Amino acid sequence: MDWNKALEMAYIAPHTECHLIVVGECKDGQPFCYEENFTMDKLGESSFTVFLDVSGLFPFDKLEHVSFIEFSFKDHGILYYAYVDLLQLEVKKTICYLTLSIPEEIHQHQKRQYNRAKLSLRTPITLQIVGIRGLSARKGVAFSGQLLDISAGGLSFVTSNRLIYPLFLEFSFILPGFPHPITAYGEIVRVTNFSNDSYRVAAEFRYIPESILQEIDKYCSVD
Repeated sequence: MDWNKALEMAYIAPHTECHLIVVGECKDGQPFCYEENFTMDKLGESSFTVFLDVSGLFPFDKLEHVSFIEFSFKDHGILYYAYVDLLQLEVKKTICYLTLSIPEEIHQHQKRQYNRAKLSLRTPITLQIVGIRGLSARKGVAFSGQLLDISAGGLSFVTSNRLIYPLFLEFSFILPGFPHPITAYGEIVRVTNFSNDSYRVAAEFRYIPESILQEIDKYCSVD
């Protein structure tokens, strides 16, 4: 669906609610992930503006640069989403205004389910945020975690970095006793607290060659 069609169907209009996920890099080099509901403000030919009351802590103080932004909204329980670019960020009193580019295409989300098998071994894993809901984007800053379990359906890991469903990640890891490193991609499906300063993240694989999935499945079966 394109932007004009969404306007015509009144999916998008001033004063309606939308949702933003902002991914980038903090000033200290760590990943920046922020999500919040915004209100639609002005709709132009090449851009649109959303706003949020930030009378408390300003959420973008630590932001160094933006890698990508997902704009989404729901209609009759169906989620629609698209990538947009940040054109301007402005604060007037306690109101934060974001001017965003008009998306080329608006997508509809369909969730998929996978069976999982647990793996007891833990091993280091390197991660990068590369998109949202499987869409490719510029890679974010790399960060580390500890792999908890893996299957042909996906994996889970622990990290001290706060992540958000449904970010799309690149995973790089070496399974103990496995002959070569594995690079894979997947979508976050669940984030829970693991301890006071860490999170457990579950992700489902996306766009993985069948040969790699078979190797992972064989590894889990042997273990």
